[in-house]
Amino acid sequence: MDNWEGAANELKDSGSSLSLCTCRICQTVKSREALISPCNCKGTLGKVHLSCLERWLNICGRQHCEICKFEFSAKRRRRYSVLQSVRIWASQSANRMLLRADVVAVIVLTSLTAALCSFSIFSMDFFVNEGRKLGLSPIYTRALSVSFQIVVVFGYLLSVYIVLRDHVVSWYAWWNSTMRIVILVEKKNTPVILEV
Repeated sequence: MDNWEGAANELKDSGSSLSLCTCRICQTVKSREALISPCNCKGTLGKVHLSCLERWLNICGRQHCEICKFEFSAKRRRRYSVLQSVRIWASQSANRMLLRADVVAVIVLTSLTAALCSFSIFSMDFFVNEGRKLGLSPIYTRALSVSFQIVVVFGYLLSVYIVLRDHVVSWYAWWNSTMRIVILVEKKNTPVILEV
């Protein structure tokens, strides 16, 4: 009988070492951070480090438990300020190449627009004199020249707007995709925001 009791005690001891609570994400037992049960999962699947859970939710982009579908009380926060995000977005190679190409295109477009408008302004007297020879009123000739300038400037502004809009929309979509999920943990009926 004593052998059976000793074997049973050994089995209990070995079983207790196997049933130590581990974080279901990082699978580590020893950590400075306490294990919490933030959702409805039970047993070993219910224990997790808060930092591991936030990191996992940020990677997968969800705010609920994938197992029990519990919706976590969480806030989405921007990871970068506006200036930081513009700098980081522009430093990515694909965006940097597009920005350089569009800057060159805008410089060329600006030069052409300035040349066309200045040509139109400086040659207005010539066109008025030539218009008189053909029997056209000077007012009509000037109105035609000003209309041409307005169309050129409007086309230029529209082109620059489209280029800027494309970059701003691309940057803003990227900025929104870099949100950080922060879990709200309640301690003694007081919500506390714990950030990683």
